[in-house]
Formats: sequence, C-alpha cells, structure tokens
Amino acid sequence: MFLRKTILPLLVMMACHCYGNEIITSRDSGTVIITLQNAADKLSKIDSVFVIFDRFDLRGAGVVKKVFYPDTENKVQVSLPKGKYYISIYCLGIYNKESFDRVIKAADHKTSNIFLRLQVSALYKQGLARIPADHFDPSHLAILNFGNK
Repeated sequence: MFLRKTILPLLVMMACHCYGNEIITSRDSGTVIITLQNAADKLSKIDSVFVIFDRFDLRGAGVVKKVFYPDTENKVQVSLPKGKYYISIYCLGIYNKESFDRVIKAADHKTSNIFLRLQVSALYKQGLARIPADHFDPSHLAILNFGNK
C-alpha cells in the first residue's frame, strides 16, 4: 500500500521536472539564432549542421561542439553564456560543401541573429549527368618514356 502511494507522486514529479528543465536558462546567458537561407532551392530541406562555438579570448576550447537539426524554418537556436565567440558552422547532408565562420557576441537576455545564404545544391538526377570523354594515349605512359631522359 505504501509503495502505491509513493510511486505515483514520484512519477508525476519526475515528469514535471523533465518537461520544464529545457526551458530554464541561466541568468547571464544569451540566445543565438542561426538562420540558413536556401533561397535558390526552397524544396531542399537542410538536414543538419555541425556548429562549434569557441571563446574569442581562446580560454574555452570548443564551448559547444554539436550537431543541430534545424526546424521547419531552417533555424537553429542555441543558448550561450555571455561573451564573444568564434562560430564555425558546417552544413551536413546535401549542402555538405558549405561552411561558414563568424564572430558573434552573446549578451545577457539578448537574441543575436545570424543569416547565412546557401548556394544551390547539386543533386544527381538520372539522365542529366554528363561524363566527359576520356582519351587514353599509351605514348604518355611513364614506362615507355624511359629513353627520353
């Protein structure tokens, strides 16, 4: 009987603690919102980005190193302690050749926005790939050119 009365309140207490824990931020933190704009190809969803935040005065080696998954509006929101940061952003997925480096300042209870424009992605489509013709000339082989030196 005692066990039944204690399990239910403990479960409710743990569920409430886990649900509200992500929203609470520290007093001296700021928010950085990274917006990835793929204006040329709006149908291609940005899969994920690898973000590295490093302190500007070089006393924190990679404060945040994490893969983020943008929301439906292609935005990534990160909460950081106040200070100045180097940011390295590497796109993953179909935009894997895109990378950005920025310097940003995170202030108390302020929101900093970063807008990044992505180039057009080059996906393979059947029938549209063009492979250039390769011309093989055996006279240019190194084994046949031993007498020219």
